[in-house]
Amino acid sequence: MTTHLPDDLIPGGTSPVFTYDTLPEALQSEHTLAPGHWAVLNVLEGSLRFANLETGEEQSIAAPAQVTIHPGLPHKVAVEGPLRCRIDFFREPPADSPDNEDSTIGDIMDSSPGIGKRGVRKV
Repeated sequence: MTTHLPDDLIPGGTSPVFTYDTLPEALQSEHTLAPGHWAVLNVLEGSLRFANLETGEEQSIAAPAQVTIHPGLPHKVAVEGPLRCRIDFFREPPADSPDNEDSTIGDIMDSSPGIGKRGVRKV
């Protein structure tokens, strides 16, 4: 699992702060980031379980901690109890690449329409 972001990424938005009750089901199901899109999952309070479905590795992420998620990595999260977390999104330049046009985070996070950023795919 990557532990840091490449230096040249462009910020692409931030999710709302999710709690045990508001974490979208789509994040708890298998999904990936689109090509050229990265994310940092920030656990602000409590903990969650992060599953890297490519390697089968699972780890408990407890606050204050973060996980860097690279493009194309199949993954999901599971709530372990009380939680506050946020996802910061980034994209590789150029932003108008054709790879960035075929998925939106809204497609899988209907329960969080305020995000409205590109880059996440349901697998």
